[in-house]
Amino acid sequence: MKNRILFLIFNIFLIYFVPQASQGCTTFVLGHNDQHVVGKNFDWMVDDGLIIINKRGVSKKAISVKEAHARPATWTSKYGSLTFNQHGREMPHGGMNEAGLVVHAMMLPGTVYPPPDSRPAISRLQWIQYQLDNFSTVKEIIASDSILRISSSGGSGPHFLCVDKQGDAVSIEFIDGKLVYHSKDTMPFKALTNSTYETSAALFKTHERMGNAFPMPIGNASGSRFVRTVSMIKQYKSKPSKPMVDYAFDILSNVAGPHTKWRMVFDIENSRVYFKSFSNPRMRYFDFSSFDLSCASAVKILDVNAEIEGDVTNEFQDYTQQINGDLIRNAFKKTPSLRGVPEATLKYLTIYPEYTRCRQ
Repeated sequence: MKNRILFLIFNIFLIYFVPQASQGCTTFVLGHNDQHVVGKNFDWMVDDGLIIINKRGVSKKAISVKEAHARPATWTSKYGSLTFNQHGREMPHGGMNEAGLVVHAMMLPGTVYPPPDSRPAISRLQWIQYQLDNFSTVKEIIASDSILRISSSGGSGPHFLCVDKQGDAVSIEFIDGKLVYHSKDTMPFKALTNSTYETSAALFKTHERMGNAFPMPIGNASGSRFVRTVSMIKQYKSKPSKPMVDYAFDILSNVAGPHTKWRMVFDIENSRVYFKSFSNPRMRYFDFSSFDLSCASAVKILDVNAEIEGDVTNEFQDYTQQINGDLIRNAFKKTPSLRGVPEATLKYLTIYPEYTRCRQ
């Protein structure tokens, strides 16, 4: 028995405290009295980014993927959305649509997407845009796996935490080429870091069983961040100590690391987004419901690092291809693994939004 306990503690030590080769993100849901906010730390080596207001009624064809005989997905956006983008328009890292659906990506080492089959394909970041364009509930996201697949080209990639206006959440992961998801009864803790949900949930349950025999884990390892996040959520649910948005930022601060570039809180009920960035740590917010989401109007954008603060709803400007191209080139140049991307690819990503069409 003693050896089993020591073995368990040793393995928890490895997951909690051993430094990781790459820093990761944290996403969670905080709820109280039928209201919900979603918090997200975006951890990366680059902090360039745009907030983009995407329109409803836009016809799209997925960016080409490097697979033989792959059929790119096509769709027309049913909902408008706001997204945080680093690799160009239509390629978000996360966001929220007008129906209150929130989708965010976090890297998951070992991710294996499905092999090519008869379903149309889409790239991993554009999968986020597809979900925001088309759906209002996590149930619909789960069902979309029957009609759409993420391209298996390009190696490992992210898993996703999705939340709808009702507060329902789902973790979407691809393990050994198959969709694995947790929702409702199989998702007791509405949070996700950079380990599989199953692994993270087991860690938290073990931490709870050990009680005061093992201290609250510190550091930026995935398991450590998950345990601290869920612990703080449970504390708030038992005794709310401040406004939900403020407490969500407390959680984000607690689990932030040296590579945390953006901190975002999505107030689903009030359609308001709060955010801070590494380059501009001042609080900013905007009201998503104030934007014209018809595709006949201009797409609006905001530099996530702009030197402004407070209510920035009126600071958004019209999108231009030049701004999109500058973002793509800066972000790719600053990311070591992307510096070798051919110029032709950068140009394609820059002009890709021009191939979308307003159908209203």
